Amino acid sequence: MGTKRCDSCLIPVILKVYFASFSVFRGYNDLMNANDPILEFLDVTIAAAVREHAGLSHFSARFGPGTLTIIQMEPGNEQLPLADLATGLLCPAEGRVLFQGEAWTAMSPERVLQRRAQIGRVFDGHGWISNLNVNENVTLAQRHHTRRPDAEILTEAEALARAFGLDELPKIRPALVSPQDLRRSEWIRAFLGQPLLVLLERPMQGVPLEHLPRLLGAVQEACARKAAVLWLTDKDRIEQLPPAAQYVMRGQAMIKIEK
Repeated sequence: MGTKRCDSCLIPVILKVYFASFSVFRGYNDLMNANDPILEFLDVTIAAAVREHAGLSHFSARFGPGTLTIIQMEPGNEQLPLADLATGLLCPAEGRVLFQGEAWTAMSPERVLQRRAQIGRVFDGHGWISNLNVNENVTLAQRHHTRRPDAEILTEAEALARAFGLDELPKIRPALVSPQDLRRSEWIRAFLGQPLLVLLERPMQGVPLEHLPRLLGAVQEACARKAAVLWLTDKDRIEQLPPAAQYVMRGQAMIKIEK
């Protein structure tokens, strides 16, 4: 069950102090030049698939370190495969998607797994393995793709749970957890391990608005440590989100909103 108290101003400070308490390789500047984009779309086109995802036509964009980008999807056309393209799960019909300067299609399978371990994601739809408990789901990628001790991973996950207003990380099957607690558990998984790229697909779906400051605190902390954050939404109240680059879908075109 979630607690009612929310001191959102302290969340970035709490998380920053906590993450500084253990040593783990996560630094962006150790991997690339400071001005290089973390994620880049180069003239990307993918055809729409009926009942699966929307199409995207000739999209180019660079998402750099320390940036938040809001992508406004069209109502009724929300299944935008941007996150699948960003993680190399879908290959574009035309163009290329680069993560840390490398095209997904040019990476070896081992390299792909290594790179995906640096990406956190809140899934639009079902993102849980049903025969694992929530805590096992949340920590699975970190346990399998990093050399961090299990105790360290669990300690970080529990700290994130408290920051997001949960008493603890749920230790039961996903089907037994309330929708809002399950969604906030996805937040934990998305930010666990200080990823370089965070993909948030309608992250407030099923979650009361009172918890938004908690999520924004984690986003601000991620941007402060030079991660790139993409927030995909159709109904979230954009005016309550911090200043950010903004795109909007119009049919199959992704249009940048100039401010």
